[in-house]
Amino acid sequence: MTRTSAKGWLKNILITAILVTAISIVVDIWRNKDLTVSVDNHSVEKTINQHDIDWLTLSYQQPVVLYLWATWCPSCRFVSPSINWLQQYQSDLNIKVFSVAIRSGDDRSLRAYMNSKDYRFPVINDQNGSISQQLGISATPTILIVKNGEVFNSTTGVTTPVGLFARVMAATYL
Repeated sequence: MTRTSAKGWLKNILITAILVTAISIVVDIWRNKDLTVSVDNHSVEKTINQHDIDWLTLSYQQPVVLYLWATWCPSCRFVSPSINWLQQYQSDLNIKVFSVAIRSGDDRSLRAYMNSKDYRFPVINDQNGSISQQLGISATPTILIVKNGEVFNSTTGVTTPVGLFARVMAATYL
């Protein structure tokens, strides 16, 4: 491969990456145009490991990524590894990561599921769907980035790791 053709090939990859990113942002905006989320009526919740979480209060200290998902959700299988990665680096990124598992069984079965996938993010069990209903969530996966008590960004459906990272960085530095 000549140097000129390598530059052309690299340029095409860059243009394609920019176009794919732009298209995904537009689709994301369109997909979320009717998403109305309320974080007003929240309470302190317990995780499946019995830890208390007050994610809304924590959002005043640093952005909180709240991942609403389900074990039966096919799209969640693609998003959960990105959430797990974020959770592993939450200190470096100056964020907190929590999740709400919607109608996915009891605490014991959720712990078994998390262990089988080697996921380490904290899970609040929304066994009857009341938390997701209170938040106004009707689709999984949904990712809310909450900053200073308000939804800074939200997305539903499959989200790329790059898109998720960009949202987190925007919440951290804007």
